[in-house]
Amino acid sequence: MSDKILPVILCGGTGTRLWPVSREGMAKQLLPIIGDETMLQMTLRRVESEGFAAPMVIGAHAVRFTIRDQVEAVAPKARVVIEPERRDTMAAVLLAAAIAAKDDPDTLIAVMPSDHLIRDAGAFQAAIRTAAGSVRTSGIAVVGVQPTGPATGYGYIKPGAAAKDGTSAVERFVEKPDEARAAALIAEGCLWNAGMFSFRAGWLIAAMGAMEPEAVELVTKAVAAMKQDLGMWVPGADFGKVRATSFDHGFMEKTREARVAPGNFRWSDVGDWDAVWAESGKDEAGNAIRGDGFAYAAKDNLIHSEGRLVCAVGVEGLAIIETPDAIMVAPRAKAQEVKGLVGALKGASRPEAVEHIRNHRPWGWYQTMDLGERHRVKRIVVKPGAKLSLQKHHHRAEHWVVVRGTAEVTCDGKVTILHENESVYLPIGSVHRLANPGRIPVEIIEVQTGTYLEEDDIIRLEDQFGR
Repeated sequence: MSDKILPVILCGGTGTRLWPVSREGMAKQLLPIIGDETMLQMTLRRVESEGFAAPMVIGAHAVRFTIRDQVEAVAPKARVVIEPERRDTMAAVLLAAAIAAKDDPDTLIAVMPSDHLIRDAGAFQAAIRTAAGSVRTSGIAVVGVQPTGPATGYGYIKPGAAAKDGTSAVERFVEKPDEARAAALIAEGCLWNAGMFSFRAGWLIAAMGAMEPEAVELVTKAVAAMKQDLGMWVPGADFGKVRATSFDHGFMEKTREARVAPGNFRWSDVGDWDAVWAESGKDEAGNAIRGDGFAYAAKDNLIHSEGRLVCAVGVEGLAIIETPDAIMVAPRAKAQEVKGLVGALKGASRPEAVEHIRNHRPWGWYQTMDLGERHRVKRIVVKPGAKLSLQKHHHRAEHWVVVRGTAEVTCDGKVTILHENESVYLPIGSVHRLANPGRIPVEIIEVQTGTYLEEDDIIRLEDQFGR
């Protein structure tokens, strides 16, 4: 049995309450919501400490390449595991335990979300060590954080009898209460449920086998069929048959062997725009501004701009969020209702509810700048050393103009190197490819012309990403 704790970071959430910045196609944990690094990367850095093993990151298939790139940038020894489909946190936690148990059933695991904000890494690590130390033989420990106010967006834990190891028995879990009930729970000494759990891998599999035998059987089969793909591990198809439920509902509320370890650190799940405002730096009038924003005779507002100048005049307590394809304005006090807005947008079949205008690909990203009946203009950025598939189109021609970096262009077998301010024409039906042989990103402007301009007019002849 290793003395090191294996951090398991769950990275499959959708973060719809931070729409329009966070969407299913690129959720909040993969974005720099607060600070310069993404929340996933900030989480990875919190477990860079003595006593912690290289982490395991479990994430969604749709954003697997983004997850891989972000993990490699800050924790190159981490193992990235990609769920074939989202099945909620019970399946993800069980998957981590089954993978770890293949190596050593006595592995001590610390599960944590990838989208929480914790300023004091030392206090966080101390809480995880206390939790893990209390479950070396059996049981499960959850980290409970001292509340700073009657928050209605969090679950609560009522601690029971204290133990010598610094933990307490869990008397009961309480789902998200209303404000009056939350205040009463705090008065009773309840803690916030931070969604961080420690246990021994083999113990959890055995304990869940008594409650969820079908889930354990399916995950065990999925792990046995797990394969490596482009630097990531992908379980077998049986994983998609596991019933979708949260780990809290599926296990924690049923087990009688739960303990709570106190977390003496400031914590936020950054669950809505009001929480972002609370955690952000502010001017003298209480305005938190990120990007190109300006406040005049306004106070206590959150302004988030990803491009255009956003001005607030004579308003108070608003969240004003600008992205290239959507703007949202709401009172900060109504921030939790953004989830309902996203549901309504989905009901109206608005693609903006789910997808960003910027589409991330394993080689980089592209963004549509202009679209007409017979033309589309894209901005395309290719990472150093990456290349797109060798492809052709039946219905469109393309013009590429290099605006930054060096591009390697293949067209009907001829390879050309293009520098900034140089361009190339790719006729309909030509077999072509764009690659970046340089050390900085290459950026091009692509002008498509033709009778049909959608992405399904791509015939891939060769692709390093297996699409």
